[in-house]
Parts: sequence; structure tokens; C-alpha cells
Amino acid sequence: MNNATTYTQLFNMDSQNVENIEILTPHSTGQFAKLDAKLSAILEKMDQQSKLTEELIKKVDRQTTELVALRSEVASIKTKVCGEMTRARAYLPLQPFNQLEEFLQFEQTLQDEGVMKNIILDLVKSSEVSCEKFVRSSWRLLLTDEVARQCSWRGTDAKKCVRGFRITLAIRTAFKQRFALEDAEFDRVTQKFFQYPQDRLSKAQKLVASKKKKLETSIDLED
Repeated sequence: MNNATTYTQLFNMDSQNVENIEILTPHSTGQFAKLDAKLSAILEKMDQQSKLTEELIKKVDRQTTELVALRSEVASIKTKVCGEMTRARAYLPLQPFNQLEEFLQFEQTLQDEGVMKNIILDLVKSSEVSCEKFVRSSWRLLLTDEVARQCSWRGTDAKKCVRGFRITLAIRTAFKQRFALEDAEFDRVTQKFFQYPQDRLSKAQKLVASKKKKLETSIDLED
């Protein structure tokens, strides 16, 4: 049915029928009240959301301020630590011991708790970031492979037992301060270090011999 037909029918209606026509408008104020209530509820939720957003912004601002302060404090601590790390080692030997007797004499000095504490502080200053390298480099600061081959983890009739040495305890303590790892990891790396000193000596001797041979060959060619 099109609009022209509808208008024609309305025009032809008598007054009685026109009065019975239902006007298609919202049902009085009840329907408007419902819409108004819904709109009010929506606005209230939006207001609550706005307040919540403001609170979150305040919290973020406060946390940002705290984070900046924390970063500043960490930077200050890092500067102090790095300053200590770059100091020269004052108590470790300048050169690793090449004689077992010298190493054992050094071991005796660690009976003094003050010396022991300072040795640990020196060891902690190592720049090594790997736990294995830290342990190996600590031992290399103290003894050569020539001395290491005269020692072992548990000891034998011919080798000194380093397991109970004070210097072992010092390196272990420094290791745990730097890496917060279990004793088993320190034990594993140390055992391996004292297991193969002869192999390292052999490799070093072969390398020296190879370089010497190359040098002699180069001199012969020049002649």
C-alpha cells in the first residue's frame, strides 16, 4: 500500500472512525520516563568511569615519580659499585704462584680473618660475567698449571687436597656473592680445573714449540 492510497482512505473516513485511529507516538510520559532513566544511568556510569580514569592517572603519575627516584638511587649505587670494581686488587698476588710452597704459604695467611675478608673483596671485583669463567680466572690469579697439577679436589698421596683450603672457601664465598648459585656449580667447575692442568701444560708446550719452529724456519729462509 502506497502513501497516496493511505491518504485517500483517511480522507474518506467519517469522524467516528478517525477518532479510533491510534496515534503512533510514544505512550505518554511513561515511555519518556524510561528513556530518561536509561540516559541518566548511562551518564552516571560515564561519570564513574571518568572518576576512575582520574584516579588511575594519579596513581600512574605517583608511580612514575617513584620509578624515577628508584632509577636515580640504582644509578647512584651502580656508580659506587663500579667505582669499587675498578680499584686495583690490593691483597691478591701480583702474579700467580709458580711454586707449590709459595702457594701453601699464601694459604696459611688466610687463617687471619682480616686477610680472608680482603681476599674475598678482591675476588668479587672480577669483571667476569660467566660463573665458570669467574671460577677459572680466580684460580688462575692464584696459581699456575704447574702448581695446579700438584693439587686435586679430594687429594691423593702425591697431590694436595684443595677442597678444604681457605682459599677455596674464599673463592666459593665470592662466587656466591656474585652469582647466588649453589655450591654444586662451584664444585663442578673447580674439580674440572684441577682435573686437566697437565693437558693445559702440554697444549701450551706444543704451542711454544710450534711458534719456535716457525721462527727458526723464518730465520733460515732469510739466510
